[in-house]
Amino acid sequence: MPRGLVRCTYVTDLGLSYWLWVDRDSQLDANRGFAVAPVGTLAPLGRQWLPRRVVGVDAEGHTRYTRVGNTSALLWTGGVTSWTYEGSDGLPHTATVVGRQEERAPRN
Repeated sequence: MPRGLVRCTYVTDLGLSYWLWVDRDSQLDANRGFAVAPVGTLAPLGRQWLPRRVVGVDAEGHTRYTRVGNTSALLWTGGVTSWTYEGSDGLPHTATVVGRQEERAPRN
């Protein structure tokens, strides 16, 4: 799996777009809904935000999380029920979706 971070577009539930650092392997998985953000066109997602994420369980029963870039991503809508991630052993592992957590926006 590719390594490193890439600046990607994150679309909030209200339809506002920001950029967010994302692992390259997450960006390359179309089911997670991330696209590379053009440099200089978007503001960064503020630290007070908690991006939406999908909760899963791997083969060993460990809880896993992955962020999702927009609400139309197949991993968020239920069109896909698992995702692959790189474990600390350098091998690909699969997590099965068991839940979804909405984004948390800053309080006014």
